[in-house]
Amino acid sequence: MDERTDAIALYARSCGFSIRDRTVIVEGNTDVELFELAARLEHEATGLVLLGDGLAVCSPGTGDRGGTRGVIRELTVLRGFSRIHLLPNGRPRYRFIGLFDNDKAGRQAVTYARDSDTSVLEYKDVFRLHPVMPVTGNLDPKALQTAFERENAAYKGKDWELEDVLSNNFVETFLSEQPNALVRVLPVGNGRVHRDFTAEGKALLHRYARENAMREDLAGVIEVLKALRFYCGLK
Repeated sequence: MDERTDAIALYARSCGFSIRDRTVIVEGNTDVELFELAARLEHEATGLVLLGDGLAVCSPGTGDRGGTRGVIRELTVLRGFSRIHLLPNGRPRYRFIGLFDNDKAGRQAVTYARDSDTSVLEYKDVFRLHPVMPVTGNLDPKALQTAFERENAAYKGKDWELEDVLSNNFVETFLSEQPNALVRVLPVGNGRVHRDFTAEGKALLHRYARENAMREDLAGVIEVLKALRFYCGLK
């Protein structure tokens, strides 16, 4: 389709988004940068292309434009547009999903998104980040929900954010240089922990990752990307 007449491409470009046929909308620009860094390091090490090959990750922006409300807003707009952009076989060209942290705000956002539009399904259109993101079985939302609940039974009710996916050694090295970045550490289960950072501390952690992270530090982020490809029906 000619991008000049593609309302979705035009809208995305006007917002500064980078979209593909499959696009994951996340809460902030730093999340996008972390996913892109992980994808680049994986490509350099193994040749695998996790982003750009049919999949993009974008965010609604920073400040008031971002966060869970921003994800819901853009997901609503883009899913609406996608209904009128069809392939010759009649299927939508584009698919958009929202990814939230699994914290209070993220859980509320999933509920709000589903209440606002009953066609939005968790484990199909919106996902929450979990310690284990299953990549087996089929993509039926109920089957996927069962897999999520089974694989994450040990972590039920615990907060989990993208920063928690970074390797523990990497984060501890960062904290040895920036001890005031941390608010508290909460056990999640099976040796995993969730860390709450100050707003400035989280920004410093992301900058530290951009400047210092190696592939093994972002192995968890790479696995999340692979899971997102699976949920989007990509190899």
